[in-house]
Amino acid sequence: MGMSPVEREKYYQEKIARLHTPEANAKRIETMNSPEWKAKRKLSTEEKRNFNKLARYMMEADIPDEDEARQELLEHGFDLGSYQAAVLWGQLKKAIYNLDTEAAKYVRDTAGYKPTENLNLGNADDKPFASLDLSKLSNDELLAMIAKREVIDGEE
Repeated sequence: MGMSPVEREKYYQEKIARLHTPEANAKRIETMNSPEWKAKRKLSTEEKRNFNKLARYMMEADIPDEDEARQELLEHGFDLGSYQAAVLWGQLKKAIYNLDTEAAKYVRDTAGYKPTENLNLGNADDKPFASLDLSKLSNDELLAMIAKREVIDGEE
């Protein structure tokens, strides 16, 4: 016969107490910080590249006609047919119906509306330069950059 609920609870409490002693925790941390353990966890550059290629291939693959995700996309007027579209649709639904902030950020960023604290105005010669940290500029310098940009844009 099996254990009673009280006996089962006692058994698991004792097991947890044995597994989570300070010595056992220290040994686990030491093991996880060892070079061998870190090497096992780390993907090589080639493995990451292959994984990225596989992910892109899978996301761009066509969804089979009988797939529920494809049918749902078609019902809503989206004849995109790729898993990437299905993922985006799923994230959009999750953002709307579950009020999921991370899903909303994914949709926003994918649509190209990701907010940024840097602004790339280009220089006066219209040769692009790296993003500029605008927090280090004075108001006068910012206004001068904008005015210069407006003059250049107005001439085109």
